[in-house]
Order: sequence, then structure tokens, then C-alpha cells
Amino acid sequence: MTASATNGGAEVAVVRRFIDEVINGGQLDLVDELWSNDLSWHGGSLGEIHGLASYKAFLRAAAEGAFSGMHLTVHDVVAADGKIAVRFMNSGTHTGPFMGAPATGKRAEWLGVAIYTVVAGKITEAWFGEDVLGMMLQLGIVHLPPG
Repeated sequence: MTASATNGGAEVAVVRRFIDEVINGGQLDLVDELWSNDLSWHGGSLGEIHGLASYKAFLRAAAEGAFSGMHLTVHDVVAADGKIAVRFMNSGTHTGPFMGAPATGKRAEWLGVAIYTVVAGKITEAWFGEDVLGMMLQLGIVHLPPG
């Protein structure tokens, strides 16, 4: 991981802990400690979530859902003024329904970028852009027209 930070060491630590321990480590019980009660999660094509209870339900469903062996690899972190930008590679095996498509059993990797806002030691907001089209192409769920 490359990190550039003009400030925000503590904020970066909160985000890294979320990625390492919750997303990659499966410790969903840490969400209460790392996210604020009135959080906003903006997932692009995956929708929006508001509030800690809704976010925890989403994470539980995701852990049991469409992809197994999911892993997020962080490539870059940039922090300034309470905002933490993360460039990452996500990967997993498609073992359950995703966006209306049945499981394919195929493994995929896709690029993503996230911007987290951390206030008083807790994540209050997160914005995501992930290459869902690239992932769906790898899985054979969608196909580009012949060119």
C-alpha cells in the first residue's frame, strides 16, 4: 500500500481497520466501533444505505451472499481533512445471485475507489465506484457487442 497523507493518521487507521478486520477478516461485530450511527453509504450501482442498523444488515447479507472468498486489496490511500481515498482491487468467487444473475462459480477481480469521511474516530460517510461492468464481463453475465 502506498499512502500519502498531509494529515489524518488516525482517520486512515480507522479505515484500514475496517478494511482489514471487517471486510477481509469477517469481524462484523466491529462495525459499531468503526461506523457512526447515522452513517451514509453510497454504493453507486449497488444503491444507498443510511443508518448503522441498515448497513450492518447489508454487510451480513453480503458476507453470506453473492461472492465467497471476497478479498479487498488496498493499492493506494490518500488522506486530507478527514477524507480518506482508497484505490483497491476487489476479488471473489461468484457463488450466489448478484444483481439478478445466478451464480456462475467463476472468480473475478475488479477495480474500485472509495472515499470515506471520518469524524471523531468513526466513519460517517462512504462513496464507492467499482468496475461492476468489468466484473460482470469476467463472470460471463454480460457480453459486449461484437466490434
